[in-house]
Amino acid sequence: MTSLLFSIAVVGCFGWLVYHFAPAPGERWDRLLSRYRPHAPMADWSAGDYEDQRQFVDLDAARTRHESAVQS
Repeated sequence: MTSLLFSIAVVGCFGWLVYHFAPAPGERWDRLLSRYRPHAPMADWSAGDYEDQRQFVDLDAARTRHESAVQS
């Protein structure tokens, strides 16, 4: 019985927190979420591009090394 009352109290506290910190009726959700958007350099999405470029450079180096070994 105690755990049931405790669970109801926890759910009630969570509901109150959601109600208390929810945006006002005129406030936009995107403005609320944009506060927590990561800024540079965390938001830099060039890591995938860097990996692609590095892979092509590695492949080109391997091809050049193979061609120089074949010519020797």
